[in-house]
Amino acid sequence: MWGVRVFNKLHFGTAGIPLSTLRKTSAEGIKRVRELGLEAMELEFVRGVKMSRASASEIRTIAGEMGVVLTVHAPYYINLNSRDQAKLRASIDRILDSARIGSEAGAFSVVFHPAYYGSDTPQETYSRVRDALKYIVKTLRDEGIEIWIRPETMGGLAEFGDLEEVISLSEELEMVLPAIDFAHLHARSLGKYNTYEEVAGVLGEIE
Repeated sequence: MWGVRVFNKLHFGTAGIPLSTLRKTSAEGIKRVRELGLEAMELEFVRGVKMSRASASEIRTIAGEMGVVLTVHAPYYINLNSRDQAKLRASIDRILDSARIGSEAGAFSVVFHPAYYGSDTPQETYSRVRDALKYIVKTLRDEGIEIWIRPETMGGLAEFGDLEEVISLSEELEMVLPAIDFAHLHARSLGKYNTYEEVAGVLGEIE
């Protein structure tokens, strides 16, 4: 069994550097998160992975000292079902680069928007996404990188990523966990997943 971390409690934090941070750097954001009484921060690579390894190493040290859990959001420009091989390769590389820098920063996981169905069936899309993730996981493990890879539930019906799809991927592939966005589930289901019972049901399903 690989040695990646798991947690036994919820950690509340911000998506990116808190708006009240005076100097808008990840290092200062981590410190501000702790000042606000929070315990987590997502490193936003949504416009590209621009953080250096040296900066990531510094952030790892600061987050450890502050007791702040870090996660990563990979770039938005990802489609693991693209028929354009250049776009598919770029999508895979964006996840790999996010994982590499995230691992250097001590991040727990990398979340990403996985794919679009396009003209393919959900089953065909699932197969292509699964194959791409197999390659990503193998590449990272060959490099000695242990970080959770997390396809996110998506809100649009044209987007791959309903609840069952992301759960199935995590059941099939080691190093993969679902990332549950309840707002996306609410939008995708046209108004469901908005009550205690519905939310508890989702948590029970992935437990």
